[in-house]
Amino acid sequence: MADLRFLLWWVFVIFTIICLIFCIEATIRYRYKRGIDKEDEFAQRYKYFGQPIYDHYQKIQGYELLLREFDSVQKQWRLPRNVNNFPLSKMVLTIRQIDPQIINSIKILALNMTVSQITDFRASYFFQWVLGLINNRQLSIEIDARDIQQASFIQRRKLHRLLRKLDHPHIKITIENVDSTKRTFLLLKNLLPYTDYVKFNIRSFNKSPEQWIDITLAQWQQYLKKHQVTPVVGKVERDEQDALVNQLDINLRQGYVYGMPDEF
Repeated sequence: MADLRFLLWWVFVIFTIICLIFCIEATIRYRYKRGIDKEDEFAQRYKYFGQPIYDHYQKIQGYELLLREFDSVQKQWRLPRNVNNFPLSKMVLTIRQIDPQIINSIKILALNMTVSQITDFRASYFFQWVLGLINNRQLSIEIDARDIQQASFIQRRKLHRLLRKLDHPHIKITIENVDSTKRTFLLLKNLLPYTDYVKFNIRSFNKSPEQWIDITLAQWQQYLKKHQVTPVVGKVERDEQDALVNQLDINLRQGYVYGMPDEF
């Protein structure tokens, strides 16, 4: 009996030590994690631009906030590199600076977030913060399909659980940069019941001898209709791409053909 008590005592001690180590590690990791509320080093290097979202009548339905990084060599703003966890406080500051007349005139405000950001425990506070700023207008969170592909299995499981619990009447989910490959289709298949918009990269659906199309836009449309997911087409830069979007009767579209990003 004494030996059993001695064994149980050490099991308790070891278990307690392991729990303390996990608590300390989690505290340190979240305290110094970039991407939610620390914007040191970001203030001057990055800026948000608004990309308009149009319907087929060429009427603006909303804006997507696009992050750009200043290239000191080329003296111009360009797509950022290696910014996986941009501080969300900078995004909130940008929203505060948008003309209230713009906010009141649109239906959708789309924000890009990484898988890491949206699955962070502080993201729910961020959503409520932004909804208050835009007077509870429709908020769309855009997640890049490539980011989902690169996420770990645990991150994907966390993302799946979050999308199931999300307040979809007020917070819509958009998966962007969706291409014509079967791999992407299989990857997103389980997320579609909890997704509101799927934004296609029109470049991926250009037929050519070098580019194989596993799933066409028309086939995607049929599948999205089953789950009541709204299709959106992005990166429309040529008239023939615009003609394809019109032919398929896709209402929401973005690209240089319709309007250039404006600085907010």
